[in-house]
Amino acid sequence: MTISLYDAVIPTQLQIIAAVRALVDKAKAHCEDEGKAAEEIIGARLIADMQPFSYQVKCCREHSLGAIEAVREGVFTPSLVAPPNDWAGLYEKLDEAKAGLEAVSEAEMAGFIGQHMEFRFKDAVMPFTAENFLLSFAQPNFYFHATTAYDLLREHGLPIGKSDFMGMPRIKRA
Repeated sequence: MTISLYDAVIPTQLQIIAAVRALVDKAKAHCEDEGKAAEEIIGARLIADMQPFSYQVKCCREHSLGAIEAVREGVFTPSLVAPPNDWAGLYEKLDEAKAGLEAVSEAEMAGFIGQHMEFRFKDAVMPFTAENFLLSFAQPNFYFHATTAYDLLREHGLPIGKSDFMGMPRIKRA
């Protein structure tokens, strides 16, 4: 069985984007239920020199839909725009990613194969094919940031588990 680039990327990114959105729901509810300021979660860090929860959510968008947008242009440069500082902004990033990923077609993804792609940041330039950029750079980054968002919520006492991170798997239907 051959698996397409579309199948290797888009369905799972949609699954995890939905799971991260549900995590934001739980984080928001936790703050409301516990009387905590939203900033306690939105600005949460595991350690002082790392980026906050809001950045992790922003990067889920950047390394999913943002990666697809970059392949269309042939270059990915990390966004230096500050992450959202409220729940609405986090939802906007995730909803934008979902809508954009749902609009990507299998034919468009197939057309990316073999296309030249570059990662550029400051003086660094990394050449890729589009498929290698998506599978070996964007996808690991996507999972890193989704996992870090989950870990930040666990560290702040939210009662979440692996199924909250995974979201809804694509199970076989009869």
